[in-house]
Amino acid sequence: MDTAYYFSPAFLESLLRARPGAPADLRVEQVQPFSVDNSASILAVLTAGHAGRPVGHFGVEVTWRAGGLAETRRLVLKLKPPGTEVAAMLASLAQATGEPLASVYPYYEARTGFAHTHGRELAVYEQHACHPLLPSIWGLHADAENGVYVVLMEYLEDVELLNSVMQPQAWTDAHLRVALAQLAVWHAGHLHAPPQLPALPGGECAGPIYLLEQVPLWEGLLDSAAAHFPDLYSPARVGHLRRALADLPQHAATLAAEPHTLIHNDLNPRNTCFRRTPAGQLQFCAYDWELATYHVPHYDVAELLCFVLDADRYHLRATYLEYYRQQLHQLTGSYADADAFGHTFGVAALNFGLHRLGMYLMAHAVSPYPFLPRVVNSLFDTLEEFLPQPETVKKVAAV
Repeated sequence: MDTAYYFSPAFLESLLRARPGAPADLRVEQVQPFSVDNSASILAVLTAGHAGRPVGHFGVEVTWRAGGLAETRRLVLKLKPPGTEVAAMLASLAQATGEPLASVYPYYEARTGFAHTHGRELAVYEQHACHPLLPSIWGLHADAENGVYVVLMEYLEDVELLNSVMQPQAWTDAHLRVALAQLAVWHAGHLHAPPQLPALPGGECAGPIYLLEQVPLWEGLLDSAAAHFPDLYSPARVGHLRRALADLPQHAATLAAEPHTLIHNDLNPRNTCFRRTPAGQLQFCAYDWELATYHVPHYDVAELLCFVLDADRYHLRATYLEYYRQQLHQLTGSYADADAFGHTFGVAALNFGLHRLGMYLMAHAVSPYPFLPRVVNSLFDTLEEFLPQPETVKKVAAV
């Protein structure tokens, strides 16, 4: 199908009319494009060169008439490729980084969590369209025959901390506490819920079988990171992660013993912002749910804090984690043990570091991301605090 069709009044009208509660006489009269920044969408930027068709976020100012009244809104049309194309693009990056990752990665091409990104994001928005944590969704469309998946969502303007990945200092104490409290509400609401997302094979991404199967991939990602970024991945840091990999059966058991919830799985300042309610209160907003999965709730918090706490605020990490634990426990009654909660947080941070940061660094070797060294440093400080090495291992690594 001609890509122009997805920007046509007829197509956008079909999306808007399919929205629950939409007037039956709704008619789109005009569509005007406007530019939006795609730079924060790493997957869209990387996949665009492989897809052979427009992929990414496109601004559309849509005017429609219903009930005799005209309305104009600035919206974002997100055109997504099939997850298999995203997975293939990442496999090509693995080849570009060289050995040993180039040989290890092909087996995992469809096992890294990216092969079904198209279905997951649409499922989250369809199932939770009115949740205050999500952006307003105006339409969804899956065109499997042509390999195009569409999200029509609000254009996020007049918001705070949009695409703030390079300004961690802008995340004030108030922003962090609101984000953690409202994230706890989301996590509590989905705790113990039966999985509803498509294509989550083998317990992805926190089932013991899935985690243990990833060890060769994570070793390859670690070797690649150490080879390309020795200043970030010092022998001591690499040794810490190798020791953690050796202990992975115990860590996997820790995650398996905890209740899982629906997590964003990419929760950082590239995919979040804050609105102000009519009363002036902050409302956290998370978008780009294409990597959503089921995991311990600690995982989203570990990722967020790794991104927003720079070295001058590492000492506040435990304070924010305890605040989140109290919020989650108040809602669920399931997290009374602060020490156990902290240990699980450390294991979740390890999972984030081995998998997601490993994948980031694979791309970083080809197209550098200036925010990434700061996040890596924050991760290792997190592990030192919540999943430290035994003293004997530290002494050997220091020799």
